[in-house]
Amino acid sequence: MLSAVLQKEFRSLLADARLRWSAIVSLGLFLLALITGVTHYQNTNRLYTKAQEDTYRQWLDQGEKNPHSAAHYGLYAYKPVPLLAIFDRGMDDYLGNAVWLEAHNQNEVKLRTVQDAGTIGRFGALTVGFIWQFILPLMTILLAYNSLSKEYESGTLRMLLSTQISTFSLLAGKALGILKAILLCLYLPMLLLLSGALYWAGGAEAFVRILPSLGLAAVLYTLFYTVFVVLSVSFSAWLRSSGLSLAALLGIWAIGAFLLPRISGSVAMSLHPTPSALDFTEKVLSQREKGLDGQGSYEKFQEELKAKALRDYGVDSLSQLPVSFAGIALQASEDRDWKVYDLQYGALFRLFQAQNALLERFNLLSPILAMRDVSRSLAGTDLYKHLNFTRQAENHRRLAAKVMNTDQKINGIKQERDYKAGAALWQKVPQFQYQNQSLGEQLQQQWFSLLSLGCWLLGLTFCLYRSAQTLHLD
Repeated sequence: MLSAVLQKEFRSLLADARLRWSAIVSLGLFLLALITGVTHYQNTNRLYTKAQEDTYRQWLDQGEKNPHSAAHYGLYAYKPVPLLAIFDRGMDDYLGNAVWLEAHNQNEVKLRTVQDAGTIGRFGALTVGFIWQFILPLMTILLAYNSLSKEYESGTLRMLLSTQISTFSLLAGKALGILKAILLCLYLPMLLLLSGALYWAGGAEAFVRILPSLGLAAVLYTLFYTVFVVLSVSFSAWLRSSGLSLAALLGIWAIGAFLLPRISGSVAMSLHPTPSALDFTEKVLSQREKGLDGQGSYEKFQEELKAKALRDYGVDSLSQLPVSFAGIALQASEDRDWKVYDLQYGALFRLFQAQNALLERFNLLSPILAMRDVSRSLAGTDLYKHLNFTRQAENHRRLAAKVMNTDQKINGIKQERDYKAGAALWQKVPQFQYQNQSLGEQLQQQWFSLLSLGCWLLGLTFCLYRSAQTLHLD
């Protein structure tokens, strides 16, 4: 009997003008989003790839100079655009994509596509992710809100129940029939078009690399739509009125899609406020000058360093050192500054992560928010990826500084700041290459969002069962 109800509901929706119009509108928006996503990926990826190659070529071609001058000459690190950004651009437009790597300074990531974007989680460009996270759930509601209430209102529920079908089989069959129509007529065509676009834009090798993430996203989005189908059928059975059911479901969708992101962002900023850029910079500069916990001025630090170098090498003057003191001093200065940066940026990043963790707690209140976070993570466009890029770029900056200072220390004896190096030294600093996180790391970071989706699915399945138990004709 369940199968018969499923097929009847599926055929009924195929003949319903609502499904045709839903397909026309959603597929039209999807194609626009897909074309925009592919164009953005190709243009931005080409730009950043060329810029990364150009900045490294400029580094190699800077000519002969003192290694420390070369460290100040610096180079850029660009955050690569992941292929799945075609699907979900996430937070990349808001967080920046390039950072200048130079001696002494840990610079912030710049080159934001969207400037002054505001609270985390606000809507950006039209993307496939937006269509899947917000538009398709709305279409699901519009197709399923009267699945049971129409039977009450038309008087056909008595006839259905007279067939001896169980009430749960009736509700489950309707839910599965609606889900089948949505998946086959709306979601599957989009998924196939997206897969083709990803293959075309990235090539076979890149497409194979992202297949696990894409496949997992496809499964999770299927469960996501199942949540909205079950929610809609449950409300339709519970409220018995198509008008009330539609109003309630649209209210739930609007709250989850528009209100909760704003509330959660405001709460996160209130409970875990971040310092202003000016205050943060002033604190870093003050600690660099005075040392951590007031260890002493930079001048005092230099005097202590000279005394230590003389003791370590058993000589009476800097001129007797078997190495360049400039190299020793420069690296010691970097080591001192790195501790400051590790402390201050570490605290700042922990604030970002605390905000993000609080935002994730709101995912229990909305499957839309949970799916949004998981989608961003699988696409490689979330906050965790950005922080990972920032750390890798800073490690590369420190590597370059250490290579320069070590060469100055070993080869700059007697010449000190007059010592010059060339391309052979510059080549010891490799081109920056971002290392992507593994799928396992991404899932570990999104465990709470995945748990939230699971709770919604299980909870609504129970609600469907309870609605079936209370289903009656009176």
